[in-house]
Amino acid sequence: MFRFVLLLIGLSSLSIETVTAQILPVRARDYLFLTNVADVRALWVNPAGLGIVPEASIFGELTFDRTSGDLRVEQYSLGFNSRGFALGYQRNRFVDEESVGILRTGFGYPLRRGALGGAVSRYSQDSTKTYGLEVGLAFIPRLKVPLQLGAVVRHIGRPTVRGQDLPVTGIGAVQLSTSHLQINLAHRAGARVMFGAGRLPIILIGAVDLGSNMRIDEVNVGFSIGGPRQVTAMGSLVEQGDNPVFQRFSGTLVATNPIATAGR
Repeated sequence: MFRFVLLLIGLSSLSIETVTAQILPVRARDYLFLTNVADVRALWVNPAGLGIVPEASIFGELTFDRTSGDLRVEQYSLGFNSRGFALGYQRNRFVDEESVGILRTGFGYPLRRGALGGAVSRYSQDSTKTYGLEVGLAFIPRLKVPLQLGAVVRHIGRPTVRGQDLPVTGIGAVQLSTSHLQINLAHRAGARVMFGAGRLPIILIGAVDLGSNMRIDEVNVGFSIGGPRQVTAMGSLVEQGDNPVFQRFSGTLVATNPIATAGR
């Protein structure tokens, strides 16, 4: 555990991209990376992941926030994937204005050493509806080290959300992994450490987000339990005054089922 904490501190100086404030990203983006998601959650993180592993999966996610002092439901998400086609819905609930709903449809296509993917989103608030496109790539180069690459371009078409046009952003990521450890470098830095095997492996998760001034904006820590049926619990630490405070909490349930590829 001590080495795990030291690893996160060392990686905390490596980050790119600022956070878009107009919308709340689905919670999966806080602990999954562009290179290591291959179930329905890839729809929100990197749609190329939908084409990496032939499977069917469903997920549900609930996020709580206590910024205003009271614990309240901030966001909920639902989705399913089958053979690379995914559909998901996310609802962002704000204190002082109408909620924003995001309906997203995505597809991933497998390549020899990776996958390509794309997703179309419809953003709705009040009677306003606008659309955006996201494209992603996952690639495993021919190297002697276990390296994976990922990239995503988001908000193509610059959809209007909460009265502002979302900027087009491009993000790249690198993952170095072994059988029990994954190290990820992207717009955040983090690691996933697995303990045990069989039906109930435990994965410790940590990720650090940095602001434009290279100070730590948020630290996400949590764990996952399970294999094909997995439960994830996460908490987000932010600085308030001189003290770190847990501001967001979430629970996620994912169930996956491999699909035979005979004749494909």
